[in-house]
Amino acid sequence: MLHRKKDLQIAQEKLDALDLPKYFISDRTDNPGYTEYKDNADRIASLSTAFPVFFFLIAALVCLTTMTRMIEEQRTQTGTLKALGYSNVDIISKFLVYGSLASLTGTMIGLIIGFQVFPQIIFVAYGSLYNLPTLDISWYWSYSLISLAVALFCTTLTAFVSCRAELRENAASLMRPKAPKNGKRILLERVPFIWKRMNFTSKVTARNIFRYKQRMLMTILGVAGCTALLLTGFGLKNSIGDIIPLQYNQIMKYDAVVVLDSNATKTPLQDYNTIINNTPNIRSALDVSQKNMTAIEKGVANQGATLITPKTLDNFSNYVVLRDRKTHKTVPLTNDGAVLSEKLAKLYGVKPGDSLTIKDGDNNRYKIKVTGITETYAMHYIYMTPTYYNQIFNSQPEYNTQLLLLNNTSQKWQDNFAEKLLKNPAVLAVTYTNTASNAFGSTMDSLDVVIVVLIISAAALAFIVLYNLTNINVSERIRELSTIKVLGFYPKEVTMYVYRENLILTMMGIGVGFVLGTFLHRFVTSTAEVDILMFSPTIHAMSYVYAAILTLLFSTLVMIVMHIKLKRVDMIEALKSVE
Repeated sequence: MLHRKKDLQIAQEKLDALDLPKYFISDRTDNPGYTEYKDNADRIASLSTAFPVFFFLIAALVCLTTMTRMIEEQRTQTGTLKALGYSNVDIISKFLVYGSLASLTGTMIGLIIGFQVFPQIIFVAYGSLYNLPTLDISWYWSYSLISLAVALFCTTLTAFVSCRAELRENAASLMRPKAPKNGKRILLERVPFIWKRMNFTSKVTARNIFRYKQRMLMTILGVAGCTALLLTGFGLKNSIGDIIPLQYNQIMKYDAVVVLDSNATKTPLQDYNTIINNTPNIRSALDVSQKNMTAIEKGVANQGATLITPKTLDNFSNYVVLRDRKTHKTVPLTNDGAVLSEKLAKLYGVKPGDSLTIKDGDNNRYKIKVTGITETYAMHYIYMTPTYYNQIFNSQPEYNTQLLLLNNTSQKWQDNFAEKLLKNPAVLAVTYTNTASNAFGSTMDSLDVVIVVLIISAAALAFIVLYNLTNINVSERIRELSTIKVLGFYPKEVTMYVYRENLILTMMGIGVGFVLGTFLHRFVTSTAEVDILMFSPTIHAMSYVYAAILTLLFSTLVMIVMHIKLKRVDMIEALKSVE
């Protein structure tokens, strides 16, 4: 009995010595795989929000010019119908029905491609990264109805307004072709120094460009929109592709990270140091303290950040470069505060001199002063000196991580070395920078498929816009072109007569498109970014070249088609009087 009481007393003493337990609640967002998948889904959602608006605007421009031109071409037929006693409502209904049927057909084709083709392409691209179930495509009637409403609005409203304007004239006037616009002196003619040195063809081209101001504006805007989309597509590819070389070559310069057990005993740590010191392939090593923190601010989603505290600052720049993104000037790490990664500072709206609240795993909160912002493209980081760390946390940092610089980074050597280190109980994990960058690159490559689809779609739209506008240009000037053919112009000269104007307008549109594309790229990158990533805002010079070349190529292809069409023009038929 006494023995049992003694056992109970000992057990009670042990129970009294226990500390109150701490409970940690983790939800699915703490799962790295779930978070990565969500980030990829957010990127696609962001892109799908920004681009349809721009595509719709260009499509609206195409519908506007096509319906307007169709009504003008059927001017004589409209006058005949009016003379036969048809009411204005009946005549307008004819064009409204045509526009509605065209919109309905185009919308159905577009919805089939949008719901069936594009999701399959994107799903296959991401299927290589995840073990995904069979794709189940759902039709979103809200999106379908919005698309149909926009298409109907662009065609029927244009048809109604244009037809209404035509019907204000009487039947006799409508049965005659519209009188061509009178030629006027253009601004260039008021500059004799230039005008006198231009040949006849150049003068005619300049006059024709400014004679049809509406067509000029439509062509410039259409080409500018397509060039802007192409430039944005190529620019996004640059912004995404730059993340890996910038982050893992220029900023994070170390080759390996070894995470050590803070509770490891003396012998395993000595064995570890012996391995490091006796490995010739290791150029140098740096002890750092690595601690997971969470930035908190009211009204802003909490962000996880890695707190890095180097043991010494003497050669820290050999491992991690702290610099300003725009000027590339070194951002100093001082004892007065911490340096934040750029995206983290952007999310919380802080700048040097401001404060940021962070908390650790035990929910203890600390307020740190920000002394600098450093260029970083992936994940969030906070850098502190040991002195400032002690000032904030009232304790010395635990140097639980070692950064290594290697001479040889071959996969075989890395695998053998990691296997050797992990046999030591003091080593918790070994991560190589090139392995991390390759894994990150695979995720970014899957987004490349989306960018390629975007570029192809923009290219197809550019071809359609140029063909449509050029066809309208040729149709409304068919009598003029037939006249110069009768006067002895060869087929190539007739084609160049039109192509010269298109080329100038295309070049002007490309210039405007570069400006629009730069702003659109900036908007899309800021929209498509997820919280843990920052895209490079730079568009490479070759992207401008590619966008311009593609636009000029489509312009040339269109004129080749038009050249064949112009060769087949019946001059006599085109020049016949309507009376």
